[in-house]
Amino acid sequence: MSREAEADKQDLDLEKKLALLPEAPGVYLHKNKQGKVIYVGKAKLLTHRVRSYFHAGGDKDAKTKILVKQIQDFDYIVTDTDADALVLENQLIKEYRPLYNIRLKDDKAYPYLRISVNEPYPRISVVRRIEEDGARYFGPFTNVHAMRHTMNFAAGAFQVRTCHLDLPEQTVPRACLDYQIGRCSAPCVDFDTKEGYRKKVDHLVRFLDGGDSEVVSELQEEMQHHSENLLFEQAAKVRDLIEQLEKTTNNSRPVSGVQGNCDLCGVAREGGDASGVILRVRGGRILSSLHFLLNDKLESGLDVFMAHLLREYYARAGDIPPEIYLSHDVDDRPSWQAWLSERRQRPVHLKFPRRGAKKEAVELAHTNATFKLREVLLKHELHNRSRNIKVTPADIQLQEALDLHTTPNTIECFDISNFQGKETVASLVFFKAGKPLKSRYRRFRIKTVEGIDDFASMAEVLARYYGKLVEKELPPADLVMVDGGAGQLSAARAVLSELGLHEVQLIGLAKKQETIHREKSTINLPHSSEALKLLQRVRDEAHRFAITYHRLVRDKRTTASELDLIPGIGDMKKLALLHHFGSVAQIRKAGAEALSEVRGINKHDVVAILAYFDQNSRPAPEEKS
Repeated sequence: MSREAEADKQDLDLEKKLALLPEAPGVYLHKNKQGKVIYVGKAKLLTHRVRSYFHAGGDKDAKTKILVKQIQDFDYIVTDTDADALVLENQLIKEYRPLYNIRLKDDKAYPYLRISVNEPYPRISVVRRIEEDGARYFGPFTNVHAMRHTMNFAAGAFQVRTCHLDLPEQTVPRACLDYQIGRCSAPCVDFDTKEGYRKKVDHLVRFLDGGDSEVVSELQEEMQHHSENLLFEQAAKVRDLIEQLEKTTNNSRPVSGVQGNCDLCGVAREGGDASGVILRVRGGRILSSLHFLLNDKLESGLDVFMAHLLREYYARAGDIPPEIYLSHDVDDRPSWQAWLSERRQRPVHLKFPRRGAKKEAVELAHTNATFKLREVLLKHELHNRSRNIKVTPADIQLQEALDLHTTPNTIECFDISNFQGKETVASLVFFKAGKPLKSRYRRFRIKTVEGIDDFASMAEVLARYYGKLVEKELPPADLVMVDGGAGQLSAARAVLSELGLHEVQLIGLAKKQETIHREKSTINLPHSSEALKLLQRVRDEAHRFAITYHRLVRDKRTTASELDLIPGIGDMKKLALLHHFGSVAQIRKAGAEALSEVRGINKHDVVAILAYFDQNSRPAPEEKS
């Protein structure tokens, strides 16, 4: 059979299978010519969803068209409900790991904290998977260091054991080192009762669940009880535990508008790469932050990335809160809500807030996802270029706030300074990774502008500086900044455009309201913003440098005198003469012997000074009428 005939037969087979698709929910599996599964998806109605891949035209993007070209066959599995389809889709993606499905960049078994509450004497341990064994699991933790810190604090504060003894069957002759250093109450040698130890475990579980205020309140009552019964040593131990817990909870950030327990889920993407962040809010405070890096060969939309984040995290989550807020909505939210409720065994409300305090809260997760993604991508890019450039949070915030196409690792800022239109000067300061690089500072005297004209002065300075850069084929900074508003910005853009530097990222910062001027809009960042603080540091440094230079120029003009006209008499010798004699008039009267007594004045200088004043002391000839 020829290739053409074989292709026609395959097309005919696909058409027959498409015609037989049921109008029911389910999962479909696209396969290539080798029969390998390359994509798994779910659908409310298989007939509509699967056929959409093979319809001619449409608004399919380039990457989806590549997928369609690879599809030689497909299979499907019908399910009873949309939620069942979601569960099955997740299982099949884990099994086949299809090439064109979104996947975690670091797809590994994340650790959990496990508390064996089903044992007579529970213990806390680190595990890599959740088992249906009646224990309580907290996690997964994407940051192992944070997980270890949490475990060490929790076990030490509540004195819950971490050993592997099966109590009460196994016994030991004496307590271990953990008891000696105060990290365990030693129930293994009956230093703690079963009821007392279970109470400690209960406090630990509720603390990790976010019920810290309830735990602290109960501990305060317990401390008061010990104190009233004159058990001061026990009261002191409880007091110390309360201080530890309050110190820890005070370090966690409260979320405005959120009182109870919830998760805030945010995603951000650039091309085929995406970042997902889940902020676990318990008792109105951020208990932990989880970060996942995602990759998709089809460059799907943010709704698809959000769906994958939910699938990856909540399929393995140790605890699911009653409310989950999303920065971007997902397709078929009721099915996701049903799946989450089934996993939690209690109702879960999946919400996409569009306004108000909840919207602001979930934007926090989205912002964190954006920063994480930019930081990771930039570090990867710099690693490939073998360059060691430090990325600061302010740089990333600035890129996000101003919608810049690159992270502004380097910033150049210009400022103009004058006094009543005289001695106009300009300064240029250069910042790299948020710190001044003084070897790149420059200062300018304005040559072509008369009077007060900051716009023209700014244009002259930029033309001189960037004209030289263009001649030397050197690049400007990642971000160019002028001290001023729309007028200075317009003058600067005109100069840069004339020099062919159309792609330079340019802003102005006006002092009065700290307004950031862009070419088509203005922005006012919060005063607490790290991005605004960075811009203010750069602007203030440019202003300081300009003022310092202006004072130097003005002082030189003020101290100028006839001595400047004498050959060989520079600034140091001029100052020495003025200091010794007090004025130019007294220097004019001095003889050779008096002049030679001045420090730094040699015999050649004496001859030059006497010759100058002798020549210039003669009366000018009278004009003829």
